[in-house]
Amino acid sequence: MIVYMAKRIGVGLAYVAVITGFFFLRNVDYRLFGILIYAFSLIGTYEMVHAINGPHNETAEAQVTSLHMSKTQKFAVYAYALLFTPVFYIVEALADGQGYRGLLVLSFVLALALLCFLVFDHRNTTLAGTGASMLVALYPTAMLSTMLLMNELPVGSTLGLLLIHVIAPAADTFAFAVGSVFHGPKLCPSISPNKTVSGVIGGVVAGTGASVLLYWLYTLTSDYVYSGIGSAWAGAPWVVFTVIGLLTSLMTVFGDLVESVIKRRLGVKDMGKLMPTHGGILDRIDGTLFASTFVYIVFALFVVPPVA
Repeated sequence: MIVYMAKRIGVGLAYVAVITGFFFLRNVDYRLFGILIYAFSLIGTYEMVHAINGPHNETAEAQVTSLHMSKTQKFAVYAYALLFTPVFYIVEALADGQGYRGLLVLSFVLALALLCFLVFDHRNTTLAGTGASMLVALYPTAMLSTMLLMNELPVGSTLGLLLIHVIAPAADTFAFAVGSVFHGPKLCPSISPNKTVSGVIGGVVAGTGASVLLYWLYTLTSDYVYSGIGSAWAGAPWVVFTVIGLLTSLMTVFGDLVESVIKRRLGVKDMGKLMPTHGGILDRIDGTLFASTFVYIVFALFVVPPVA
């Protein structure tokens, strides 16, 4: 048990070191952060495809067989992941602030291709396989686009990315620690037997505190001035970042539950083996994907003022 925990902590620290390293690289050129997002997209796509098309336990086999993706469908989702980040930055280089258009076009092309395969490759493709392919494209690649978009915000992009990569781990870590100590009622025993109500409360408190603390430290160490919703009132940013921390923590928990459902449906214990004792990349970033999506939406709508 001691060896297992030591290995788990070591792998977790290595992951944190990688994330921290990319934040330092971002100071050299903010676009270098896209390399991390690209890696998450490629590895996560591979893990999803392998989980859907790989071996399953007997209880899941009958349910999963129809989801199997054909070779053309797998080619399409891999091409989508391979092109997603490069297309974003190519379009950004050609027209500043328009990278999202490249992502939209690429996503529509993928959807169109997957539907066309139902005709051109009808002997090998199924509707269920088409749905599975769209799920793989959305989770993780399309959801990771929110980090690309956050990285491009004219104001507060660094703070937004820090919130994503601090709140989610803080909520996850404290949920595990508090739940292990206090136990109590299970949150969703049929989905994730180890999650407890006490753990969720501990995670939400930690994530909310991390959000407020991070905002305070960021304003002390940078020239950032909050100019979002209600900025005329001095207390507005404290309320906003408290709410961001609270809801992002809940989104992190929900992301963990979604991953648990996917794994149960597919009959796999872990999505991959890249991170020993942790599983795969998707096992590590499941909550982060949902946190990123939520934080970006809030920043885009309420925290970052529209460009005149």
